[in-house]
Amino acid sequence: MAGRSALEAYSNGAVWWDTSISNIKKNEIIIRGYPIEELIGNFSYSQMLYFLLCGDILSEKKARLLESVLVAGADHGPRAPSIAAARMAATCGISFNSCVATGINLLGDIHGGAAEKAMKLFYATNQLVGTASTVALVAREQFERLQKDKEKLPGIGHQLHDDDPRVTRLYHLAHSLVEEGEISGTYLRIAEEYRAILEEKKKKKMTMNVDGVSAAIQCELAIPAEAAKGIFALSRGMGIVAHAFEELKNGVLIKGPCPNRDDLVQYSGPSIRHLEKEGEKV
Repeated sequence: MAGRSALEAYSNGAVWWDTSISNIKKNEIIIRGYPIEELIGNFSYSQMLYFLLCGDILSEKKARLLESVLVAGADHGPRAPSIAAARMAATCGISFNSCVATGINLLGDIHGGAAEKAMKLFYATNQLVGTASTVALVAREQFERLQKDKEKLPGIGHQLHDDDPRVTRLYHLAHSLVEEGEISGTYLRIAEEYRAILEEKKKKKMTMNVDGVSAAIQCELAIPAEAAKGIFALSRGMGIVAHAFEELKNGVLIKGPCPNRDDLVQYSGPSIRHLEKEGEKV
């Protein structure tokens, strides 16, 4: 009812927050049923991340594979807008955590969102394959749909790299786990099918990018696609922290997005003009 406070709305006995993740009481911290002291020293960072997010305990081999994804996405230099923004923020006198937040807040659908888009595509493809269609047929149909909708195929190609060392290494690690039976390899095969289709369409060599192989690996681990940008923020956050701190230590003040040169900034507005008041120029 309009005008009721949040507290009044829950006066009928409904809880305020309902969570299956953690139960915090005086001198006690329970995470999905386990005392925190049992997890400390026994869980790796990637195991804890997956446990909090998905509620299951990853095997050590799967956890190392997820951690490899986090390491692979950690930094891509000041060419990346998120890194550049964090470094610029560090020259403006704001708190260090705000510098980090500035970089993180630039991660979205365009910069940092390719893995989520690829995961959604790979998951949808696998569901359609489950209706007795082949991977090749479904992938081609989905690719044609993307083309018709003028959407870019996520996870393939890179503006800088044509043989990205991160991709090669992640593929090697992932395929090792396929051979050991730790993961199925289903989504790695789906990703490769899309790469081959685009290569055929473009009539030139096309390589998977780090978002594509990271997406396939996260699908292999059953990570929800909607969590991908958050996971990437944790990954790239490491580089953002390092770059912001380096710039902070440099002591440079107010470093803008480009050098102070007239040839790099162009004014395309109206010619100079003046306000007029009662027929006279102000």
